[in-house]
Amino acid sequence: MGTSIGPSSNLSPQYQRLIQRTLQIERQPQLELQNERQQKKNTKSVVSDLDGKLSSLQSQLSTLSDAGSSPFEGRSVEVESGTEAFSVSADETATVGSNSLTVDRLASEDGRVSKTYDSGNTGLRTFFDTNGQQTFDVEVASPTDGTPDAREQISVTVDPSGTTNEEILGNIQTAVDDAVQTAVDDGTISSDERPSVSVVSPTSDTARLSIRSQQTGYQGRLGFSDSGDGLLSALQVNAGQQADDTQGGEITKVGSDEGSSKLTSEFTLNGLTLTRNDNEVDDALEGVTVDLEKATGTESSFEISADEEGAQSIVENFVDRVNEVITFLREKTEINPGSGEEGALSDDSTFRRLSRQLRTDATRPVNGQPEGLNTLADIGIEANRDGTLELTDEDALRTAVREDQGALKDLFAGPDGVATRMKERVDQYADTGGLLDDRQDSIDTSVDRIDDRIDQLDERLQRRQKQLVERFAQVQSTIRSLANQQQSISQRLF
Repeated sequence: MGTSIGPSSNLSPQYQRLIQRTLQIERQPQLELQNERQQKKNTKSVVSDLDGKLSSLQSQLSTLSDAGSSPFEGRSVEVESGTEAFSVSADETATVGSNSLTVDRLASEDGRVSKTYDSGNTGLRTFFDTNGQQTFDVEVASPTDGTPDAREQISVTVDPSGTTNEEILGNIQTAVDDAVQTAVDDGTISSDERPSVSVVSPTSDTARLSIRSQQTGYQGRLGFSDSGDGLLSALQVNAGQQADDTQGGEITKVGSDEGSSKLTSEFTLNGLTLTRNDNEVDDALEGVTVDLEKATGTESSFEISADEEGAQSIVENFVDRVNEVITFLREKTEINPGSGEEGALSDDSTFRRLSRQLRTDATRPVNGQPEGLNTLADIGIEANRDGTLELTDEDALRTAVREDQGALKDLFAGPDGVATRMKERVDQYADTGGLLDDRQDSIDTSVDRIDDRIDQLDERLQRRQKQLVERFAQVQSTIRSLANQQQSISQRLF
């Protein structure tokens, strides 16, 4: 806050300039405090930037120091070129090696159709006129974690209003749709478990009822309990036969179990023929998920290996994060040799020490590790003269990933591992309530004290200004009075 002389002071410009110069001199301590406050704020900004960089490094170190899940235990999969039948992914539990796979059949949804009706005839109307409304059950798969084979029966009641076969088939479709939607709404089944039902017209004058499961495999099959008067039998929807152009039944053979059903996928893995209810298979090989995509009947191979590329990416990211912190600390704690300008943290031994500590933590040997794999240098990471790290030998790293993942993991995540001890170091600074938080709180306290002193000086300057204005106003008034007296005397004498 500054001070100035308002136009209502009635002081001559000469006195106003004199007061302003006096105040400028007396304001110097306040300006020095303002500069000090800005320096404190600049330092806090630098500390905040360091906090962000350390937090980024801390996150990377958390991944590398996790003894339960090491990024060096990843797996990569290479599928034989030109393969269209399947794709494969693998996690760290997968066994390294070659495998062969032939996809003979994909899992499909169970579909049932009625026999073919002449659309305009009234045979179905006669059935209902004779037997009245009909109630039957549609059974669908509703698996749970505890009971994967669980099923639900949905009751359907049909009392059609239509006259022609096509109209009554439409009435049946609506009745099934309504019953299924009610089951979804009340939580009996989920929306992805509901079957779809429709009336199809193979020709312009024929119609059929179609019911199709949304779930694949024998487990996802449909089931039926007929009405007392055999409506489903009349429709042939539940007939245990292969449907054709005229008769109803199964679109795909349902069978009596997973092995006999044609609804399941069928594939040959490493010489063994297997069936599954889905086209996503995650229980045939441990840690391996196979997506069956096309039944080609052609054998293709896939190779599971250590994920060397992924491990190298992790290491490179680690090196980048360490270098980011060390480079930042060097710039902010040293004097620029070109400009002679001091870094914002150059007078802070805590941060100068951190740079050296991180370098030592990264480069000293790890206790308990085998010879030849107990330093970062053994996996191709060298320390430069400026304290930064550099991956100079990718082959050394990839060899360790390929041949000794356990020792590589412990090099970083062991009790004395590089990532473990660096994380302990960084945690002291970057954790909530750590050194960086303390330093920023200390800066805030200093800034508050400086603000208070600036306010006090500003109040003092305002009082000083008022005092000077009053004093010079009195001087100006006295001079004017004397001048008036002199003029009066001169007029009397002459």
